[in-house]
Amino acid sequence: MSMRTIYFAHDQQESPEARKHFLELAGYVVQLCPTWAALEDALKQAVQPSLVLIDVLLEGRNGFEATRTISQTLPERSFPVILCSNIYRPRPFREEALRAGASDYLLLPMATDEFLRRTNQAIAYFVPPGKAKAA
Repeated sequence: MSMRTIYFAHDQQESPEARKHFLELAGYVVQLCPTWAALEDALKQAVQPSLVLIDVLLEGRNGFEATRTISQTLPERSFPVILCSNIYRPRPFREEALRAGASDYLLLPMATDEFLRRTNQAIAYFVPPGKAKAA
């Protein structure tokens, strides 16, 4: 069985270390991607991650645009995308995240147990986009 890997594309305004630490304690290998370019390079690797976690304020491309690009360029992907934000709180942002192809939209700060529950849930219940249409 392959390792459960999360690509975590984070903004520069808040340290990702606390969330990275909690994910690692839960058994994930976390690869930090400080920019859109770093995430894009990571996604070109042969092995896909279990999850991509993207902060809305990602450098190089905002989280909504990044999620939309992933959805368009990797339509057969085997991983969910979760967007998260400390700033963009109103409901229309959640709806935009889901339209862009995200499985969930997390408003931070969030209790650690809830953060892990939602992360695990996104991975466990993800249906690849191509398979959802065939069903």
